[in-house]
Amino acid sequence: MKPIHLALAASTFATPVFAQDTREMDAHVHGVSTAEIAVEHGVVEINIHAPGMDIVGFEYEATSVEDKDAIEAAIRTMLMPENVVTLPEAAGCRLTEVLAHLHGGDHDHDDADAHMDDDHDHEDHAEGDDHNHEDHEDHEGDDHDHGDDAEHSEFHVSYAFACEDEDALTTISFPFFDQFGNAQEIEAQYVTETGAGQAEITRDAPELALE
Repeated sequence: MKPIHLALAASTFATPVFAQDTREMDAHVHGVSTAEIAVEHGVVEINIHAPGMDIVGFEYEATSVEDKDAIEAAIRTMLMPENVVTLPEAAGCRLTEVLAHLHGGDHDHDDADAHMDDDHDHEDHAEGDDHNHEDHEDHEGDDHDHGDDAEHSEFHVSYAFACEDEDALTTISFPFFDQFGNAQEIEAQYVTETGAGQAEITRDAPELALE
């Protein structure tokens, strides 16, 4: 089987059909996250980007103990996939990989990159702060002024699952909204072996139906 690869940093699918659509979803809007989902031969990969404002209530670089604690708590929450996404129990899915980090806000904060074996391990994988300065494109809709050089921060989480019954993968639910009160919508793109599509997942309707 040719493995599915989600382009984590670029927020694009390797699948060409989604290249243009993904670029159109790059706009950073408070309350709106994006998700990319790929399903192939029982392998499910889910890639989510969420504005820092939606997750921890701020987008500037964390300097206070309180702000840093909020970031670490959010990442710990994301490391447990059942807090963010749930797959049908009948599909018999097992988590095989998880990555969660914060980037932007004048720094990159790499926190978790775990590969799962036979057991689903929920240990805290936070490894501290690695600050890498890089250029970010400007985004519209910034209501917060933290100086001329202020930039948006964004949480990124990705999961990979191995599922026993792909035919049972008919829906994906998002308890994400229960965990993060400021989040209002996820703009999702998905591709399966039988089709592809886009959908808006909302707090009032937190479930994606797969074709």
